[in-house]
Amino acid sequence: MGSHVTVLNFDQTYRKQAFLQTENCQWLDLEGIPGTNLFCEKDGLFLIEQKLKQSGINQMTFLGSGNYHYVSFLLLSVIQKPFTLVLFDHHTDMFPSPNESLISCGSWVRESVKKLPLLEKVILIGVKEDWKQQIPSAMVEKVAVYSEQSLHTSESTILKSIMDEIPTDSVYISVDKDVLDSRDAVTAWDHGTLRLQPLIGMVKEIIREKAFCGIDICGEYPITPANEYHQQTIEAVNKNEYANRVIWECLKQTCM
Repeated sequence: MGSHVTVLNFDQTYRKQAFLQTENCQWLDLEGIPGTNLFCEKDGLFLIEQKLKQSGINQMTFLGSGNYHYVSFLLLSVIQKPFTLVLFDHHTDMFPSPNESLISCGSWVRESVKKLPLLEKVILIGVKEDWKQQIPSAMVEKVAVYSEQSLHTSESTILKSIMDEIPTDSVYISVDKDVLDSRDAVTAWDHGTLRLQPLIGMVKEIIREKAFCGIDICGEYPITPANEYHQQTIEAVNKNEYANRVIWECLKQTCM
């Protein structure tokens, strides 16, 4: 299928996932950029942006741990037509940045709404029930929320509601695997209860019905020299690799 997939290597996490070690994946080495974990300063963000532009942005990007979810901001910033962000995440990622020189994994959605005029709507799917406290009143009209508990209903009803909320022809999808039940993925964050197959069903339908701008996936389990051979780590990698592969296969079948 050619190289439609970019793998961001911040911390060697993906080296344990065999299916990503193929010619169809374009690896981008970002390990040498300091100060990227959880928070990223403008200088570091600029370096990441330059590397992405030099390599070319593909339809699918694996970001690594959820600590690097702020890279989605860069991927959204290159879209040149009105679009909607559909975010599957157990967290809103709409907290204020600690200061103007930083973006974080918890603030990138707010930054995107504030700074990207072509982003017309954000659809948050699977977030915790405390989401109302995190969305500033000035942004409420641009955000639609489907909380973790609201997903415990008819899949067809939820999907129709989501599609009705999307005002644009074009859609970008972002998936943090912490939205998934811990039976389907393991991250360093608290988990939601969405199962993998309903997630895949929603992604497929959105891509079928809308012009697809791209997708990113994060939520890897942190691997260190101290834990890499622990049974817990091995099981986490296996679960996450399976989820990543299923999402990739979904994309290949639908649009790649």
